[in-house]
Amino acid sequence: MQNIGKYFYRQIYWLDYDNFSNQLPGKDWVCLAVANQPPDIEKFEKFVRTAIANNILEFKGHGNYGAKLHDLFDETLIEMETMENYGEINVMTTWHTDETLADTFWQCFFATCVPDTGDLDNIQIICTDLDGVNRTDELKSYIKEFELGWLPPLNAE
Repeated sequence: MQNIGKYFYRQIYWLDYDNFSNQLPGKDWVCLAVANQPPDIEKFEKFVRTAIANNILEFKGHGNYGAKLHDLFDETLIEMETMENYGEINVMTTWHTDETLADTFWQCFFATCVPDTGDLDNIQIICTDLDGVNRTDELKSYIKEFELGWLPPLNAE
């Protein structure tokens, strides 16, 4: 993993999705995963299982296949709980197909559904792209904008 910055007291890391084994934090982390192409389901299931074993707190799927990532994550989680007797898994999952990456990235710093076991003062943000796109420069530019006071636009409905 590559440390790409810090915002709101949270360290931000870029994860090479093709090399995630033994690279994920052991606890207290939020994942932002981008997919604009159909994911390799078997590989993603392996990622989900590794993430759960490493105590992920929240998962955000973004991009054209953000909802699919969310669904696949939940399906694997439910299979582990019900078919494999893994026990209760407390991971909040969301999808973000109609929001900009900046909006979704910003939300990672204000996770609202963290279980009581989470250390709110030491949550890490892990970002990855399932399509192999390196988004470190893009995310670094968003961090600079956040530091200058950028906020997601309010939905005018």
